[in-house]
Amino acid sequence: MASVWFVLVLGIYFNAWIKVIQASCAGIHTPAKVVLAGSPVSVSCSIEDDCLLTKGKDFRVAWKINNDFAPSNLSYQENNRIYGLRIPSLTHTADIICLVCVSEDNCQIVNGVNVKVDYLPPIPRNLSCVLNITQSSKLLCQWDPGEKTTSLPTNYTLHALRDKSEKTQHEIPSGQHFFLIQRDSYSEYLELEVYVTAVNVLGNVTSAPLELIPMETAKFNAPEIKRVEADTPGCLQYSWSLSQSWVEFTLIVELRLTTLNNQLDKELISTFSKRQRDKVKKCGLLHGTNYTSTMRVKYRPSSEWSEWSNPKTTNTLMRAPAGSLDTWLKVNDQVAQLYWKPSKNFRANGWDLSYTVESKETKTTLCVTKESHCSFNLNNWIKKVYLRATNAMGSSNHTQVPVHRKKGLDSVSNGNVRPQSNTSVLITWESPESSGVTGYTLEWRSLSETPAEPLSFILMDKNSSSTLVTGLRPYKPYEISVFPKYADGVGRPFTVLAYSSERAPSEAPKLEVVEIRHSRVKLHWDGIPLEQRNGIIQGYTIYFWDDSNETQVIYTEETNVVVENLHPLTKYHALVSVHTMGGSLNGSVENLTTGHIDGFDMVLFVIPACIGISLLIIIVVFTCLGKHERVKMCLWPIIPDPANSSIKRWTTSDSLQGTPPFKEDKDPVLVFLSRFSLLDLSENEPFKGDYVRESQWSRDMDSRDGGHGSFQACRYDSEQDRDSVPYATVVFGGSYQSHSTPVPPYVRSESTQPLLGGDEPASPPPYENVPRGSRVSQAKHFTAFPTNSTGSEENEELWEEFPMLKSLELRNTDHN
Repeated sequence: MASVWFVLVLGIYFNAWIKVIQASCAGIHTPAKVVLAGSPVSVSCSIEDDCLLTKGKDFRVAWKINNDFAPSNLSYQENNRIYGLRIPSLTHTADIICLVCVSEDNCQIVNGVNVKVDYLPPIPRNLSCVLNITQSSKLLCQWDPGEKTTSLPTNYTLHALRDKSEKTQHEIPSGQHFFLIQRDSYSEYLELEVYVTAVNVLGNVTSAPLELIPMETAKFNAPEIKRVEADTPGCLQYSWSLSQSWVEFTLIVELRLTTLNNQLDKELISTFSKRQRDKVKKCGLLHGTNYTSTMRVKYRPSSEWSEWSNPKTTNTLMRAPAGSLDTWLKVNDQVAQLYWKPSKNFRANGWDLSYTVESKETKTTLCVTKESHCSFNLNNWIKKVYLRATNAMGSSNHTQVPVHRKKGLDSVSNGNVRPQSNTSVLITWESPESSGVTGYTLEWRSLSETPAEPLSFILMDKNSSSTLVTGLRPYKPYEISVFPKYADGVGRPFTVLAYSSERAPSEAPKLEVVEIRHSRVKLHWDGIPLEQRNGIIQGYTIYFWDDSNETQVIYTEETNVVVENLHPLTKYHALVSVHTMGGSLNGSVENLTTGHIDGFDMVLFVIPACIGISLLIIIVVFTCLGKHERVKMCLWPIIPDPANSSIKRWTTSDSLQGTPPFKEDKDPVLVFLSRFSLLDLSENEPFKGDYVRESQWSRDMDSRDGGHGSFQACRYDSEQDRDSVPYATVVFGGSYQSHSTPVPPYVRSESTQPLLGGDEPASPPPYENVPRGSRVSQAKHFTAFPTNSTGSEENEELWEEFPMLKSLELRNTDHN
């Protein structure tokens, strides 16, 4: 640790020793340490004789400018120990360093200097001087110092040269760019030259000189109009004064006159001498017109105007009105409406005008009014009316107004309205196809003023196709119409609703729920009042959403809308937004809840369903009627009732009805009894009650017994026929006549196919020998006839008790 501190102290000591050696080796000098940008700079370095770096050694002197070696052509040697550096143009602040080199790689700094580059102050601009005569007679001069480009302190000096010989200088305090020149340094009516000098350590700059007469720069107080007289027709005489009464020479006076509607009528600029200065007269004004007059003054055309004086109002003398009036006559059957306004050559020449409309044909006065329009009745023979204006001094000449009764002529086409400014619109159109147009009348009126403003109009010649309507109020509706005029009538008008400028409506529509159901809602809102629209309504946007943000957006131009596909018993929110060309306005949010499905909705659902089902039933019924036999065989196959069957009544066609067709008819004589089978047993084969089985049915069906010539079973020729199961079996032990043994009891079929229902009255009960009046237990079983009996001697009572056997009686048979 001690060794580290030793090395550190030794380094510091060595560095200080080197600096001492360097400081004692050379001196450096430059004429100025602050130079103007772009100026040449010279620096010299003198090497001391006792410098340890150069003593007894060969060396050379090198230069660095901002740590870069300077080119060798810029350095020079004045003598054996003095070396110099000359920079032709220095544009930036630089550190210039002198080095002693004993070899190419061994150079030591011996001294250096910092040369700062800066700029002259900016030239003062816009020097102006104004003589203040309202409070004190001092000349106020001020200037613009310009954009600051130097960090050096700048001083300003104001120079005033009077009579080209006497010069005064005024030092300006630091940071101040104006100065008041006292009265003893100038004369109000003599020329004075003024300029400003800006100075810093690098030099000075001077502003452009200003030559002036102090009085010409003076701004006077506003004059006072003392009196205005209307001494002669069309003329006004003014008497006025100025508070600076000591001012000599002439002054320029400007007189401004405006009429009551605030339109500039005349401006008068007049120069006059001192003896006339308090009076001025203006002629050529309108007769009987109310004028408001104001006045201002200045010394020379280049001087500054004073403020305007307080206004004075006076009327010129009256005369009878002169000139004609522009008129617009609209005839509707026998009622006429006449509008008029002053033409370019009309002069009222007074006030309190009244207007008279007369008819010379009937020599009657149609109306007298002080308004600019009137209505009156017209007779069929009146072809012209006459209009004149009257004041206290007399009446004007008559203005002739022709009466055009023909209406419904051709209208203009392709009319268009385009806003031009906040107070004007441009109307364009194309002429009608008819060639007899003599001119056009464009009329407009405000639709939102209360009370209604009178109609305004413009008359145009037949070559016009556009006009500019001015003086409109922004955001207010106007009805504008263009009428073509013909020699014998007036054409149909082209009428539009127009706004000079539009913005969003001032009022939003309020939603009303007209009808609400489980899946639809009908909404209605009233139209916005005309004075609140602020433009032409382009349409409405309805936003409809629920709490899950499922939104429907509907745009419409109507004032009602139906929202469908909603969910029952669901809360919804609705909002309507109204649009014009100038913007949109949203209304308030309305909340509503859909209802449940009611009886009416159910009826609307059930009735179409019933109608559909009815149509289906009708179609099915007509199909069944058209395919009667096929449907009957499918739904109700023919099943003969054994109780009502008789083998003697069966025919080939009846037995084959409902039977599938055979693949081939081997024996067409044979008849297949689909519900019965005849079984012939051998004599030595006993009969048993359980003898009949399904196997026996098959066997009997497939067998053909040649020993029984009386009857044979039918053979099935198809698989479908084999599947048929007979409902009853008649068993024979031999030929019908040779029965000698008791006939076995009747056996009911064990088939699984349905017989006739148990409740059917036509189906007989199982066959049992039940005598009349006997109980069931006393019934005898089915037995054969006695052996000694003949066919004629059969027991009729026995046949009556067994109708089934009687039905099977074979009387016409070939068997014995």
